[in-house]
Amino acid sequence: MRACLPIVLFAATALLAGCDQKPKEENHVSIAGKEGNVTISGNGQHMTMKADNGKTVVEVNSNGIGNAKMPDFAPLYPGAKVEATVTASENGGGTVSFKTTAQPADIIAFYKQKTGAAGLAEKLNMSSEGNLTFMAAAADGKKTVQVIAAKADTGSQVQVYWQGAK
Repeated sequence: MRACLPIVLFAATALLAGCDQKPKEENHVSIAGKEGNVTISGNGQHMTMKADNGKTVVEVNSNGIGNAKMPDFAPLYPGAKVEATVTASENGGGTVSFKTTAQPADIIAFYKQKTGAAGLAEKLNMSSEGNLTFMAAAADGKKTVQVIAAKADTGSQVQVYWQGAK
């Protein structure tokens, strides 16, 4: 699948460039590669890339409405505007990128509460110039969460990574 990355990126760019202002229409592109196939579909506001093995799905949103399927131990922050999600069913992991009007400290406090309630212990809590990073994990290491909340002009830009949601 790594050999397909340049092709996938080119196709994704071409697909998005070819999308006009009609968000209800969808365009589909399939790319055959040595190690598998990738299907890309989109409508100018949302793009989905799926590997034919069903193990990886990438979604990119330009409309602030996402399909972030996050685990209970790391739910989506209330009021978040999802920009991109990546999920991998193989290990029950994924990542979501979103914007919010909340401040980084409020976001980290939310995830500390949610991960603590799920039995995950804090492993890292770091601050650098107002940008915050938090990590928590289950005692057996099977569930982990990492949250990076960076200051933005009107709130925060956030990435949440998780593993073990199976």
